[in-house]
Amino acid sequence: MPSELIEFWQRFNPSSVPFAHPDDWLVLRKNGEQYIHRERQGFDDFVSSQQFGDFADTKLHLSLLPIPYRGNLRAAEIVILLLNPGFSLTDYYAETRMPAFRARLEEMLAQNFERIDFPFLWLDPEYCWHAGFVWWERKLRDVVVLIAELKFGGRYLDALRDISRRLAYVELVPYHSRSFKAHRLIQQLPSVNAARRFAQNGLTDAANKGDKTIIVTRQEREWAIPKGTRNLVVYKGGLARGASLGPNTPGGKEILARYGIDANR
Repeated sequence: MPSELIEFWQRFNPSSVPFAHPDDWLVLRKNGEQYIHRERQGFDDFVSSQQFGDFADTKLHLSLLPIPYRGNLRAAEIVILLLNPGFSLTDYYAETRMPAFRARLEEMLAQNFERIDFPFLWLDPEYCWHAGFVWWERKLRDVVVLIAELKFGGRYLDALRDISRRLAYVELVPYHSRSFKAHRLIQQLPSVNAARRFAQNGLTDAANKGDKTIIVTRQEREWAIPKGTRNLVVYKGGLARGASLGPNTPGGKEILARYGIDANR
């Protein structure tokens, strides 16, 4: 089912800056220069640049690897649809100073999970120092606590490991930014079209069969999941802005339902 999206990203070269899919780069170079940081930067370069401390900066960071998806797209029972990866200081540090972490990112792009205990990278305690882990663990904490209590004898680590095998997400735009303002690019980037095709076709087919749950937390209109799709949760308004996944939210309840847990018990 996700083979077309994975094959699309196999044409991305993770050793050549700017880190953009070659089809995207044709668009970004021609129509998107005002939306990108294209120069190669390591951690020291970033810290000494004008971008460091510019908290109003909204450009896409093409010195960081794109994140089109995380988790095992083939095996995941719950797939969350988002807008684009955020940005933190740990991104530049981790990618340029931590070779093992960088290698893991490339494995995730290739969907290579050989000997990987936590397919959903951001729930692996090995990376608890990274902003990605901090964000996702906090967002899912109350749900994981319930799963640990009711399914794993209170063992939080075991619950994290299990949900990391069941959870994946896909970004509409795969490039990092502190906040997202490049809405014009959504209709132009081939990577957006690839993500949308995956969501609208194979992902919805699996949801209609009951094999997967889709949670659209951002950009419902752009994802354009067909109306009537089963096992679909769509966040709207303030819920979409916060993208909460607590046990009393629609998304959190659906995650718990995959474990046979009733959040209203």
